[in-house]
Amino acid sequence: MTTKTIYRSKIDWWAWFCLLIFPVGLWFTVPGMPWWYAVFVCGGFTILCISGLLGCWYEIVGDDLVVYMFFRPTRLSINKIKSAKKTSGILTTAGMSTKRVSISFVDRTGKKSFAPLEISPKDRDRFISQLKSINPNIEVS
Repeated sequence: MTTKTIYRSKIDWWAWFCLLIFPVGLWFTVPGMPWWYAVFVCGGFTILCISGLLGCWYEIVGDDLVVYMFFRPTRLSINKIKSAKKTSGILTTAGMSTKRVSISFVDRTGKKSFAPLEISPKDRDRFISQLKSINPNIEVS
């Protein structure tokens, strides 16, 4: 039986603010518009923004790390991870927090980018230690 551990993405207050300010502003355009505008346009954008916030999480399943973005999974082998380090910053990635884990891979097969994968699990220490317990060769810094 394969064990599965789920790590929810940490969401900072600024991510809530940025991704929810657009649909809230859009709802102010509803008065005087047809009903279908409110339902399809405003409702659709609201659902899209909320799914952007809540549709991001990470799973460790056996020897794989599964990253869900907009509910779409990307499976990566933990045995191909070279290093994992705690980072912070606001300039890169789709992470919903400035407190992230930057993961570099030995082999880029299955990954479309040469840049490290930056994700934002709520419990970074537990996440990194679980990766390290599966692949002891991971350099942690």
